[in-house]
Amino acid sequence: MIGKLEKFLLPLANKLSMNRYLSAIRDGFIAIMPLMIVGSFFILINNVFIGENGLTAKLFNLPLLELTELGNAIVPATMSVMSVLLTFTTAKALCETYKEDTTITPIIAVVTLFILMPISTNADLGIEIINTQYTGAAAIFMAFISAICTVEIIRKLSTFDKIIIKMPDSVPPSIARSFNKLIPVMLTIIIFGIVRYFTDLAGSPLNDLIFKFIQTPFTNIVSSPVGLVIIYILYMLLWGLGIHSAFIFGPILEPIYLATLTANSAALQSGAQMTGIITKPFVDSVAFMGGAGNMFALLIAILLVSKRSDYKTIAKLGFAPAIFNISEPLMFGLPVVMNPILIIPMILSTLSGLLIGTISTVLGFMGYTYVLVPWVTPPVVNSFLSSGGSIGAAITVVIIFVVSVLIYIPFVKIADKQIQNEQ
Repeated sequence: MIGKLEKFLLPLANKLSMNRYLSAIRDGFIAIMPLMIVGSFFILINNVFIGENGLTAKLFNLPLLELTELGNAIVPATMSVMSVLLTFTTAKALCETYKEDTTITPIIAVVTLFILMPISTNADLGIEIINTQYTGAAAIFMAFISAICTVEIIRKLSTFDKIIIKMPDSVPPSIARSFNKLIPVMLTIIIFGIVRYFTDLAGSPLNDLIFKFIQTPFTNIVSSPVGLVIIYILYMLLWGLGIHSAFIFGPILEPIYLATLTANSAALQSGAQMTGIITKPFVDSVAFMGGAGNMFALLIAILLVSKRSDYKTIAKLGFAPAIFNISEPLMFGLPVVMNPILIIPMILSTLSGLLIGTISTVLGFMGYTYVLVPWVTPPVVNSFLSSGGSIGAAITVVIIFVVSVLIYIPFVKIADKQIQNEQ
């Protein structure tokens, strides 16, 4: 069985992991992640601790509204410019895969993003206005399109010697590079300007078209029950084959999850009802306790029932890393990799965690997640913080953990019997 899966999945996984566009998107996200975490924590502080309905108001009747001004300045500066930042970092990462100069093209990618944005003018105030809908999480797909297309168009145009302005050797290299790219850059900007012209004729900004025909349907597929089951079965199967699934699925899933998380944050700040269940901190909380497949539950199951000295030794060694959701000591030490006895409960634990977490959220017991916390945040603490201090979220994760331990126990006993039979 494992051999057949390996023959089918490994070539596909290798192609996806080596895809330069997915790699660029992944690296682009990694570059802005610290800013997203900072912005999320200030949302948490403003809404849970010091805001009008925060803990200081409820416990001491003392809302510290003046202090929320700090968060009100920081949150838009981090969360509302997400697509602008991603355009730059993704274009830069893609240029690096081509070993191209990264000083010019990423900047042009940001310019092309703004070309595609609708800009309204307030004649009374004498200002131009860009809706943050087109600079934040709702425009993530447009950011990727702008970044990738800009890099590819400039690269292609730069291969035509007749449009390259060549400078004398005496000119400093930085200035020479700027002039070399001048005509390709100008033509690229014109191309995006033409695209903007036709979308204006169509009566809808390009981002709205992308959101309607690409981003929303893709989000619905990824967040649907069937979509989640398929994705996370494949996710865990690849881990079972020794492939770090996050490198393959991360660039595909994280834009969707981040957009949902940001929509929840915006709903909270505006006083509306949050509706997005599947976010990255949600998945981390219910399916990645101790690492992919709730490895911490496997560790506890081993310490509770296993009679194998090698399993117990590895479980003890992997205890500290697992607290911070680092699963490699268990994945490769037991190993779980290429071990069908442990791959099966890893899949079952993941799916049961997603199911219980979703039901708990729908019932209103587990709070919606709207804070992006670091993935190394320990289990239970992760769910508590990412849901804005929801006790129900923490209790739900504890229940999922217990269920996961119970799922792993029979398979750990089977592994014990297997080694006894071999001896």
